[in-house]
Amino acid sequence: MSEGQLIAASSGLEEGGKGLRFTVKDHTGEELPAFVIHYDYQYFAYLNRCGHIAVQLDYMPGEFFSDDGRTLICSTHGAEYAPDSGACLGGPCYGIGLEPLTVSHTEGRLYLHDDDYEVVEDNV
Repeated sequence: MSEGQLIAASSGLEEGGKGLRFTVKDHTGEELPAFVIHYDYQYFAYLNRCGHIAVQLDYMPGEFFSDDGRTLICSTHGAEYAPDSGACLGGPCYGIGLEPLTVSHTEGRLYLHDDDYEVVEDNV
């Protein structure tokens, strides 16, 4: 695994809680929203776009989990996704899952390890 690109500190991510939004740039230079969550004692990251129609999932910044904390849910369409794989679990995602990003957690920091994307440095 490559050294990775720093996303942010993981200190604000609680198990099953609010996710951390960040931005990546693809090979064409297009900036895309992404997010990372803490679930089942691991960290998972995805592009922040519904499999149904490319809209961001969260209804409020960082609010990705359903009320029961078991799934990620698109606030616009109600599509549900598995937090640990991004797989479509139901709703209008029609079997199309979220696009995962490879991340690691080291010494309280989150890193992106994905050759297709570059972390935009001015993430907040």
